[in-house]
Amino acid sequence: MTARRRVAVVTGGGGGIGGAIAEELGRVGWFVVTVDPLVTLDGSAPLTDAGDTTAGRIVAAGGAAQASAASVTDGDAIGGLFRELADQHGGLDAVVNVAGITRQSYFAQGSEEDWIALLSVHLGGYLNVLNAALPLMAAAGYGRILGVTSGSGWRAADAGGYSAAKRAVAALTWQLGATAPPGVAVNAISPIANTRMVAAALERARQAGKAGGGGGLSLNSMPGPEDLGPLGAHLVSDEFGWCTGQVLFAAGSEVAVVDQPRLLEVVRTDGVAALDHVLESVIPRAFAAAESTQATNGGSNPRFGPIFEEAGSAAPPSEKVSTCAVVSDRPAMTAALTTALEARSVACHQAEVGRDFGGAAAALGRIVETAGPVDAIVVALAGRDAATSAEPWQLVLSDHQGLIGELHADAAWARAAADYAAASGRTVQLVTLTDATNPSGRSRAQASAQLARAAASATGTRVTAFAASIEAPESEAGGPTAELVTHLLTHPEAGALAGAELAVGRGWIGLRRHPRATGTVAYGGPAVPSWLDATLREMVGTGRPETFAGEAG
Repeated sequence: MTARRRVAVVTGGGGGIGGAIAEELGRVGWFVVTVDPLVTLDGSAPLTDAGDTTAGRIVAAGGAAQASAASVTDGDAIGGLFRELADQHGGLDAVVNVAGITRQSYFAQGSEEDWIALLSVHLGGYLNVLNAALPLMAAAGYGRILGVTSGSGWRAADAGGYSAAKRAVAALTWQLGATAPPGVAVNAISPIANTRMVAAALERARQAGKAGGGGGLSLNSMPGPEDLGPLGAHLVSDEFGWCTGQVLFAAGSEVAVVDQPRLLEVVRTDGVAALDHVLESVIPRAFAAAESTQATNGGSNPRFGPIFEEAGSAAPPSEKVSTCAVVSDRPAMTAALTTALEARSVACHQAEVGRDFGGAAAALGRIVETAGPVDAIVVALAGRDAATSAEPWQLVLSDHQGLIGELHADAAWARAAADYAAASGRTVQLVTLTDATNPSGRSRAQASAQLARAAASATGTRVTAFAASIEAPESEAGGPTAELVTHLLTHPEAGALAGAELAVGRGWIGLRRHPRATGTVAYGGPAVPSWLDATLREMVGTGRPETFAGEAG
């Protein structure tokens, strides 16, 4: 860094957490640009009286700032603003993307319009910011990006489109952090604060009979947004450049490292005598146990003996599911699923591929009209071929450009299942299989699993949802995937894996734990202690305790 004044953009900087971070950056000498179209909380109309502006308060306090009314949903406007700032000020040093809206959206409730709006602002807006900022920062060899996810994106919560978007933001942050250009750090915070947006969401949840908004939140226990300002400013400082690809829970007086999903249990699928027999043994004893405790029960005496060489007995007909709608534009996967399910006497009917709420509902309705009631729906929509780019971060970013449409399609079938179950009074099993052989597929798979976690509670147990990430080519993963789906739909105890983060790889099937806080620092805030980074370094695995002791001395 040179002696020039550093430049930061804070989207959503008109108030709340974004405003608090912007004011703190202004206080410590940054030139701050607040990007905020100043609209109502649901993003549907302009504010009639915006009152004092954040930029105005920064200037009144002796700092330097300007305001922009651009929206993060306008990629051209954001790109133009960022380029202009870099040209005028010699660089763009940091972007904090706090912009967001709040609308009613649950697994089984909320309009399609609200779903799309939430995905477009919270995920699409973040993608626009990344598209505009990363090339400038890569060229300069320096930059800090701080995204915003939410506990609704990594804890079990019935928050629909908001939850899917925020999980995708976290997944994208973990991927970009590992591939960021030299000198550039990409992180995200999962903040909690008593803001107008949170208050509105909690009130809406209360009116819908969802106490605590699905997360047990209480406004009285939350810090004010001003308490998060110093931490947010620190996370885009020079000093924090050691950290990239991390999601940090931020509560003003506590910080926690939120770790990404990691494999807990893996079982071999290639070269086994009878894969269905292997799954019959491993899934209840290892996978279901690990999903329940979020920890493996291995690490002692071998648990399964010679199951990989044992022949299985003839599979009995399913007593759990008798009819299944298969929704897929992947012929080979459709054939594998149909073969495996029909071996258990499950009648399969191929549904048309609807990609919006109306299309999915109509396609399911036609199956029911012609073939009768269904007990299960398996959704296996194709992903896209991986993008090709010169740099890894460009590959990750460009590959995510179509993600919103894919999440919309997955949500459409989840809603169709929920609506059908409610209207018919039947229970429905839903399995969503995601092609996760490219970066956006991995984010899509995580969002799908996040939605599945809420299905049972959101529908009064009428819908049991499973999700699996297919991480190997179809030619290798098709058979094992079909056997896994058959087990989930026909085994009487498979419900223990509802909402689990299942994966099929090259020669294996695995279970990942959900994202979770793996370490917490409590410091009473809002002032950031000098030793915070040292403790966080150990938590994320980039430092050693003995080094910290020397630094502290």
